[in-house]
Parts: sequence; structure tokens; C-alpha cells
Amino acid sequence: MDNVNPIRTVLLSFVGNRDPYNESEHTAVPDSGGQIEAEEAYGPVLSLLQVRTFDEVILFCTGGDYLERARQVEQIYREGGGKSHFTHYLLQLSSVVDYEEIYKKLSEAFDTLGLLADDERGKKLYILLDPGTPQIQTCWFLLARSGELPATLLQGVPPQFGGGSYRVREIDLDSLDLPRVISHEGSEDTSVDLSLSFILHGLERDKPISDFSVQALLESNKSEFFLESVRKALLVARYADVSVVLRGEPGTGKELLARLIHEKSPRNHNPFVAINCSALSPHLVESELFGHMKGAFTGAAKDRIGKFRAADGGTILLDEIGDLPLEIQPKLLRVLQEKTVQPVGSDREYRVDVRVLAATNRDLEAMLAKGTFRRDLYDRLSQVMIQLPPLRSRKADIPLLARKFLEEWNRKYDESKFLSREVLDIFYQYSWPGNVRELQNTIIALCASSKSDELKPECLPPPLRASSYSSNHSFPFWAQIPVEGINLKALLYQAERSFFAEALRRTKGNREKAAQLLGLNPPAFRKALKERFPDLLSEQEVGEETL
Repeated sequence: MDNVNPIRTVLLSFVGNRDPYNESEHTAVPDSGGQIEAEEAYGPVLSLLQVRTFDEVILFCTGGDYLERARQVEQIYREGGGKSHFTHYLLQLSSVVDYEEIYKKLSEAFDTLGLLADDERGKKLYILLDPGTPQIQTCWFLLARSGELPATLLQGVPPQFGGGSYRVREIDLDSLDLPRVISHEGSEDTSVDLSLSFILHGLERDKPISDFSVQALLESNKSEFFLESVRKALLVARYADVSVVLRGEPGTGKELLARLIHEKSPRNHNPFVAINCSALSPHLVESELFGHMKGAFTGAAKDRIGKFRAADGGTILLDEIGDLPLEIQPKLLRVLQEKTVQPVGSDREYRVDVRVLAATNRDLEAMLAKGTFRRDLYDRLSQVMIQLPPLRSRKADIPLLARKFLEEWNRKYDESKFLSREVLDIFYQYSWPGNVRELQNTIIALCASSKSDELKPECLPPPLRASSYSSNHSFPFWAQIPVEGINLKALLYQAERSFFAEALRRTKGNREKAAQLLGLNPPAFRKALKERFPDLLSEQEVGEETL
């Protein structure tokens, strides 16, 4: 008799806010003395795994926090003796309520995971509907009901609706009481609602404005300095354990370059977790990074595995590394050297295999001299250093980037917006202290506030309107504040830069005389020029060389 391979059962589920525990529900459990205590109830995923067994569990996570929850689900499951194989898939969504994006990202995940490949027909797929937003649940239903994803839908029934115990219900998709969903591929039925077909199949379109892709980053930047940074990133990406420090001003694309390194590395099928060190509470940073045990400190109501264990096998980006508290730095160094983490309040160490990328806009060398950043950690992190140039030093990229952002807007909203010549001239004059991110937000602001297709200067945000005013008037300030308010810091920066530029223009680049015009001593003028307005310095130096 021929051997028949057994059918492997695979569970697909998102991880939600009620995983691993449903904090709104508790189960009464008697302790050793017969007293009744309240025990936290399991969330949807663990509740299902208590009553059904699967060969493989694939958990989709919409961000680093949910990835950590997924790791905790697996840990609790393992501690209970579970044997299923787990896969944690990070599904980067700019919006968890966007039907089209959810469908598109799920389809890409199915291809990556090989769920629909011919050689994977020996698998029986199940989908747990409970976790996730209503839009996620709807996409699951449509995918299964249309037959595009041959899977059985599961619905968890909580104890209060299941006779006192958790139950699982299989949804009968062949029931005549449920509406039909017909795929347009190969179907002769053309009566299907176009909006439903649009949601179900997802039209090919670029990523939303809020998710400026790595591909767009490469397509829309042509300066040699920037491309050299990309080439260096691609080269180092191949070496899965080499640490990299990405340096540059805010908004230059450091996180996007970090994602590029991850995507082009041998770790690309494992998690990418980004952490903003400046946003972490100094009192909780150790817990955030390395985890904690229940009761380790006030507020530690349950165990937490931390970001490093959540990123195990993949890449972790420590953004704004210069803001990491000094007392945490030796603990981070130990993780890098020993490849182990010790949760707060625990005597146990856990092995972790992660590649560490760091990003900063701060002068780490100056911090070394002041003793606010450890030399040994600096040396361990900066095995490779990549500098990202500011947008003002590569102004040839401005129209390319602006065009890319406009194309994304027009596709998303089915519009035909375009930049007027006046706006593009202002873009060239402006110094872009917020870099590419500011340009992206400026395009969004222009498109959202313009009634006509032609985008004109009156729709520009206040800092750029100030730039336009100062380029055509001898005095750049006025007392009027628009109804939407102003960004005073950006406005003052641009105004100061305008005075420096005008002083250099009038004196034909003579910095001594330019300093006198502004009432500054020459050393202070040169220092400001070098540190605050290097684009003016480089422009002037180029001008002098051509004379």
C-alpha cells in the first residue's frame, strides 16, 4: 500500500488586544486553601489552542507590540506543553481599517508563506475570526467565501455564551443563508458589485502616502551622495550579524534604509522591530527592551518578554540611540556581546539572535567626550556607519520626490493635482529642516487644502509661505497669524537663514563683511554658517571655485 502523507492542519490568526489574556474577563479558581481567586482568562488565540490542536500556527502581527504579544502567546502555549510549530509574521499596515491594504498585504503574505503553492496542497487551513478589526475580519470572510483562500472559518464562543465553557464554532460557508462572493477571475458572472470586487481583489496601486516605500525611496533619489549610502546599505545587508549606525537629520529616511537592510538580509523572513528610544520612559526602558516578570515592580501585573525576544531571529532598530539612558547602555552592550537577555526581576537568561541597527541625529562623538555615551557600546554598534544627507544638500531630488508623492496622492484619491511653477520655485529656495518627511507632509497639506488641480503658493504651510515672502521682500516677518497657526520654530529658522543668505549675496560671499551686516562677530557668523546653514556654506564655496 502506498504511503499517504497526513494532512497538516494550519491555523491562521491575527493577534489582537485581548491576546494573550483577555483583561476584561476573569475565571474563578480555588487556591490551595479553598479560597476563590480571580485568574485572568486567556484571549482568543490561547482559548482556541486549549480545545483544538494544529500542526502549525501562523500569527499575523500588525506592529512590534503585537509581535511581542504573539511571542508571549507561544511562550504560554509552550509552558502548557503545546507542540505546534509557530510562525510570527509581521504584516506592516499603515491602516488596520483599510480593506484594500489589508487584502493586498495578506495576499503578499500568502505568497511569501507558500500557503497557496501547488506543493502545499497537503495542508488544511483554518482561520480564527475573533482577533483584529472588523475590516480584518471582513477580509478573512471574503477571502474564504470566495474560495481564493481555501480555509475553514472558526468563531470562538466565550463561556458566558457557551454554557459555561469556551466552545468553537465552524462557520458553514456552503449555507444558502450566506451571500455569495464570486471572484472576477475566470467568472462569467459580471453582475458582481464593483465595490465588493474592489475590496476583495485589491487593485494594483502604490502604498499609501503614510507608508513611503523603500522602492519609492530608491526611485526618487538620484544624488550620488544618497545613492552611495544605499549602495553601502545593500552591501552590508548581506552580513546578518554586522551592526550598523545610520546617521542623519530627522526625516532623511533612516528607518526606511534600516528596513532596506533587513529586507535584503538573510533575516528578511523574520521580524523587523523598530523602537524609538527617545519615546521610552526612563523608568520602563529596561522592561520595554528586555522584558520583566510579574510583580517585578509596581504595575508589572503579568510577565512580559520585551522587544528583543519579540524580534528573535530578525532585526531590531534602536532609533534615536543617543537618547538611551546611560544606566541602560551597559545592559544593552551585554545583550550585544552575550546574545542573552535577562528580564527585570528574573534570575533566568534567555538566548536571543537579533541583528541590531541604530539610528541617530545626534553627535555621538561629542557625547563620548562628555561621557553621556559609552565608548564600548559605541564601538560595538558602529561596526559600519552610514550617513544620510539632508534634503537641502541634494535639491535635484526635490522635484522627483514631489512628483512621487503627488502620484501616490492622485492614485489614492483619483485626482489630478500638479505643482505650479511658483510652488516648485519655493521648494527649491526652502531649506527643508524636516527633510523628506517635511516634503511629504507639505505635498499632503497642499493637496488636501487646494480646491483646484493646480497647487498654488497660497495653499502652502506657513513656513514655506514665510520662505516665499522673504525671497521677495526686504523684511521677512509680519504680524498676521493664519487661522491654522504657524510653526514658529521652523519660521524663525527659515527667517534667520534668509538673513544669512542675503548678507552673503550682498557681500559677494565675503563672510567678514556679511557678519558685520548682521551685527555678528566673524567667528560666530562662521560657526552658525557651518553648524546651522551648511547648505549656504557649500553653495558659496562652489561659487568661489567657479569665479
